[in-house]
Amino acid sequence: MKKFLFFGISFSIILATSMPALALEIAPIDLVFQGYQGRLLNAGIPGYAAFRQAVFLGKIDAETLVKGAVAEGKLPSSTLNDRSYLRRVELSLFKLRAGGASRG
Repeated sequence: MKKFLFFGISFSIILATSMPALALEIAPIDLVFQGYQGRLLNAGIPGYAAFRQAVFLGKIDAETLVKGAVAEGKLPSSTLNDRSYLRRVELSLFKLRAGGASRG
């Protein structure tokens, strides 16, 4: 978990400095962290172990996570059409899946 946290913070800093337009939005890795931390429960996205399991089983993907954030008012609805943002969220979810599988 410490690796994931370190990567998330580092990635967020790099993203915020290299892409100023995203600095006002939630960085993709931060969105994944918010999902993991249970901050999207009201949108039907479970937190913690249930989140990791749902991601691993493919029940939560980038679009699901972004829709939840839009429903919670954390992202503008236009984010659903931002293919680049969705790809970066999917990459963050992939890294979560890969990190969880390698600890087995």
